[in-house]
Amino acid sequence: MSEKNILKLNGQAKRVLVRSMELILKNLQTNMEFIDDSFNDTQKFIDIAHNGLINKRKFFLLASGRSAMILQCFATRLVHLGAEIYMVSNLGSIPALKKEDLLIVLSGSGTTSIVISLLKDYVKAIKPYKVVAITSHPDAEVGNYADLKIKLIGRTKKDKDQSEDAILTPEGTMFEQVAFTYLDAIIAELAIKLGKTNEDLLRAHAQGV
Repeated sequence: MSEKNILKLNGQAKRVLVRSMELILKNLQTNMEFIDDSFNDTQKFIDIAHNGLINKRKFFLLASGRSAMILQCFATRLVHLGAEIYMVSNLGSIPALKKEDLLIVLSGSGTTSIVISLLKDYVKAIKPYKVVAITSHPDAEVGNYADLKIKLIGRTKKDKDQSEDAILTPEGTMFEQVAFTYLDAIIAELAIKLGKTNEDLLRAHAQGV
């Protein structure tokens, strides 16, 4: 094993990969405790999404970069629960946001310029049923447009980390990992609330995928 792939920590040699995974798991544990202690906001999110599903509201999902990929995964599971989903981008070709719709925004820093620009345009045109912002920085600009702000703990590109461990979870990795897990857990809450089983979701899965 190459010396470059080994870290000396507390007198023990560990693979870089293992140490990276440990840091991600530690952050997930921190978030689980934080979310459990402040579950009121998450319960509101579950209720808003459940309301959207049973009332056939359109779900508009807004993010950029890797966060957009995470929201795309969330979108897939929402479709399995029966939702009508649109990913917001500057490419158009999606219906106009209406007052009965939901807008969910994912931005670790809460300041990503393309996200803020699109968000401003959407809420300026019409005030949807609810805007939910999921971020590590609820006091950042993205929070100004949200009816509900969900805070997830995790370093983002906005945060400066000079520690030697920073490269093991670079830029927004910490936030992105916990956001992926959190949104999958939201799907679990919604599935149970709707009385859905794993078999129900499998039947809604795209053929051949």
